[in-house]
Amino acid sequence: MIEYNEILAMLMENRPEFATELYNSTEGPDLPEHDSIAISRQTVACPREDKLRVCALAAYSKDDERVFAVLFDAVLAPDPDQAECWLQFIADAQKTLSCTVAFVVLCRDTRTAKWAVAYSTVGDIGYYVLPVVIPSLLSSA
Repeated sequence: MIEYNEILAMLMENRPEFATELYNSTEGPDLPEHDSIAISRQTVACPREDKLRVCALAAYSKDDERVFAVLFDAVLAPDPDQAECWLQFIADAQKTLSCTVAFVVLCRDTRTAKWAVAYSTVGDIGYYVLPVVIPSLLSSA
């Protein structure tokens, strides 16, 4: 079974502006001025699971210099094991890209969105942006 994150990555690879549209539907800060978007898939090994997690990454550049990056994850229900990977994704992207990294979590319902926001408020340790949650984008069908 294909995961939502793989579908997101495929959509963004075919139309990078989709990443921008998703990000712009959040209440996050405005994207900085940019002239290109590079889409890739980021993978980390989850600490408590024997599997890999994938997130789509949109890296924004201006004059060939990275200015902002957005990671995307889809959460269908509260999943602490999945959320444990969020900081690793953010830290890896920050280290690799040397720019501000935002994390957008797509949730199917408000309960999951509230959980994601509460789970992610671990305090600012200087190298990540807390997730921005978009409730009700994924239908429960």
